[in-house]
Amino acid sequence: MTRKFMLAAAVLGGLVLAGAAQAQGGAAAAIAAGTVGEQADGYLGIAGTVGADVRAEVESINIKRRAVYTDLAGKRGVTVQDVAAATGCQTLSSRVKPGQVYRVGGGAWQTKGAGAISLPAYCSTAGQ
Repeated sequence: MTRKFMLAAAVLGGLVLAGAAQAQGGAAAAIAAGTVGEQADGYLGIAGTVGADVRAEVESINIKRRAVYTDLAGKRGVTVQDVAAATGCQTLSSRVKPGQVYRVGGGAWQTKGAGAISLPAYCSTAGQ
């Protein structure tokens, strides 16, 4: 990941998580309950059993995130996947709170404790 890519993600992270794609209602409750969580790929994932309403809300949030990622990728000259992954790095490192679940890569869902989340190797270029 390049500096340009990581800077794009830094801007995007705040937009995605504080803007229209923020979890509300059932998805917010599911995040608190540990049945929905953030993933390193920049999208929410289903970590447990949820109702159709929560599943639909998660899908809607992810569609909104992808739209923002696509827009920013075009403006920055990077891939959508790169923007999404950079945002995932930022989200896992700064926005997942203790007790919330998260997933790195295709691994198992984990619950964040008091310490830092062990991030994928590509996240180490953040801020360079």
